[in-house]
Amino acid sequence: MILEALQHLFTPAPAEVRALGYLRETIAIEARFRRCRADWAGHLEQCKDIIRQSVSELAPGSTILIIGSGALHDVPLDEILNQYHHVILLDILHPPKIRRKYGTHPRITILSRDVTGLARPLYDGGGITETLIKDAAPALPEADLVISLNILSQLPINLVAYARKRHLPLPAHFAQDVMTTHLSQLSHAAENCLLICDLQRQYLVEHRVKERENALPDPLSRKLGPPDQCWDWHLSPKGEIDPHITLQHRVACWLFRSDSVIFASG
Repeated sequence: MILEALQHLFTPAPAEVRALGYLRETIAIEARFRRCRADWAGHLEQCKDIIRQSVSELAPGSTILIIGSGALHDVPLDEILNQYHHVILLDILHPPKIRRKYGTHPRITILSRDVTGLARPLYDGGGITETLIKDAAPALPEADLVISLNILSQLPINLVAYARKRHLPLPAHFAQDVMTTHLSQLSHAAENCLLICDLQRQYLVEHRVKERENALPDPLSRKLGPPDQCWDWHLSPKGEIDPHITLQHRVACWLFRSDSVIFASG
């Protein structure tokens, strides 16, 4: 806890990134990874395998955009670089160790960017409208393959929590609109799009699922259709968040072309 507090104090981050909890979350995820490495291993390796498969279809020297790159635990980055690809790492905040290791690599670009574009206007207290959700999302760098990595369902969470805390109104379908806008971003960034995200959160007691909650809104799940692959991520083993409960995410992936029907409006 002392180490995490010091990291929070001394890690550089914009005011809105701190206020909306992204810095605290980044530090906490890294601490949980150290505690739960064995439980996460299967999920992390599954992500790496799927990324390897997608990258293997690219010509040498292609550009790969990874959104939600974080600490890179789920990315086979060195293997990708060995194939002479160029990689753009995009996240709202990059751990200092990633900048130290890869910041000067000639084929890596590190971008600190809020992919929703909504953190700053929300922090400033401005009104969030359906139009702003679409307009605020920044254009993404063009690439041959864009990977949205374990972030789709997470994009609205900190925004909604901050809005509730500050009693700021949000549109009725805010979370769904944020996720739908992200899918649109992917389609404009690359011809090939790999989406990895959680479908369902499951709460287990003695290895039995006692409660489930969908991670994606039903209309978005229907639009995505059946995933290419599914697996379980043992996110928080018993004792991590509760003495008796294990939190498990059902994770899925889809590989799309940018002209896929899921990217169509409506």
